[in-house]
Amino acid sequence: MLHIYRPIATDLVREAAPIGPDGLPVIHPDTVWVDLLRPSREEDMAAEAFVGAELLTREEMEEIEPSSRLSLENGTLYMTAALLCRSESSEPGTTAVSFILGRDRLVTIRYDEPGTFPVAVNRMLRPSADVCTARAALICLLETSIDRLADILERSTSRIGAIGSTIFEPQAPGQGPDYNLTLRAIGREGLRLGHVQESLLGLSRLLLFLDEKAEVTGFSKDDRLRMMTMLRDIQALTDHGHGLDERNTFLLDATLGLVSIQQNDIIKIFSVLAVIFMPPTLVASIYGMNFDVMPELHWRFGYAYAIVLMVAAAVLTFMVFRWRRWL
Repeated sequence: MLHIYRPIATDLVREAAPIGPDGLPVIHPDTVWVDLLRPSREEDMAAEAFVGAELLTREEMEEIEPSSRLSLENGTLYMTAALLCRSESSEPGTTAVSFILGRDRLVTIRYDEPGTFPVAVNRMLRPSADVCTARAALICLLETSIDRLADILERSTSRIGAIGSTIFEPQAPGQGPDYNLTLRAIGREGLRLGHVQESLLGLSRLLLFLDEKAEVTGFSKDDRLRMMTMLRDIQALTDHGHGLDERNTFLLDATLGLVSIQQNDIIKIFSVLAVIFMPPTLVASIYGMNFDVMPELHWRFGYAYAIVLMVAAAVLTFMVFRWRRWL
């Protein structure tokens, strides 16, 4: 899928590129941004002609070496970062997004839909948004990415607080938390926080690289100030994310500890019951022996005597446990 963005007067508009006689999308010469989502080969070729440089393949986008993700070739910037996608689902993840900036023309490539792009597009298409250049579009995309990660961390903060309340608030007898669900919720938050940290790290590297090449690529002083502000925001969000990760780890340890205590209580009950029934079992075993000479064998009250003896042995054992405060 290919969308083009070009300025009309002071506003940015989005259009679908028509298909030319050669089967390739026709990109208007005034276009400042071409957005590719799971592009076809024809869309790749049209975008390459538009930006005047080769695009990255999906395999190149997924390489993790900084030298592969950030480079300047013949005046064209190639930058790739991992952005969070499906953040509110049970399976959050990241997807590689490439930003290719050359000759005041921007091309973005992605193979999944991070929530950043719809939000950024809505911002850019507002009247008087003052996003009429490729550089401005890139800055807006990066700012939106950071804002969205901040929102995700805020929601994670609320969810982790709710999990903590579920674990530690007093519960009615027999109505304790479902530890299976709690552990799953903690695990999802841990995965989400890990993906957020990965996105923040990628954006931090991208912004440092972009600031380093700002003079070469024509970014203004105001643009560089906005980059520095974004870097400070990333650092603050990274610190906050580390704090949330530590809280999440604490909740995981606490939940596992409570599960262990619960299991120990159950094992304790079985152990106590086993000890309580050991003396009666001993009595029953004695009177179950097949000896000819056993005084109580033909006694009229022998059966009742054995029953009373077994009950007394069990009660005595129970009282000893209560006296020693083992129960």
